[in-house]
Amino acid sequence: MFKRDFLKICSWLLALAYVCLSNAHAQSQDFNVKVDVAQQGAVFHTQASFYLPLNGCQAYKYITDYDVAKSIPGVIESTTTRIDARKARVERVMQERILMFPIKMHAVLEFTETPGQGTDFVQISGEAKSYKGAWRLETDANGTLFKYRAESEPDSVFPKAVIEYFIKNRVKSSFEAMAKAGAERAKQPC
Repeated sequence: MFKRDFLKICSWLLALAYVCLSNAHAQSQDFNVKVDVAQQGAVFHTQASFYLPLNGCQAYKYITDYDVAKSIPGVIESTTTRIDARKARVERVMQERILMFPIKMHAVLEFTETPGQGTDFVQISGEAKSYKGAWRLETDANGTLFKYRAESEPDSVFPKAVIEYFIKNRVKSSFEAMAKAGAERAKQPC
């Protein structure tokens, strides 16, 4: 009796896990989100992309709306100051949990914009030793491919293994949230 009940419970849990994994996989595939994080010494190299049904104008407006980052889990503040027509300074406060410890991070980034093509960014100040990268937009008849690349060197009191685990496991959900927020822009005029 116990063995049969145990097998039923195991079968039910496996079926539930399959449904949950299938749903999670389907959600992440909606925007063709791809993320790769590689570590070379203390520097993390991140490449990511996602595809949205936005025209070039909508995509560029989205990628330069820096304060939309507040819709991404972990970002609690984002304030943009225009330096000139093609430069912006963005101050962000992020809060995450590493193990059971809440960690608040602050960064000031400077973005240089190339209309219709994307942005380049560099950290001016913040908790990371260095952080720089770029967004590029590739538009076709059906939408836009958002391509991200960055190099970051964390500066933390946490062991490198904890930081690596956090970066590699948290980054994909952040890009999925960005893609989801961006997809909502498809109905907005440009």
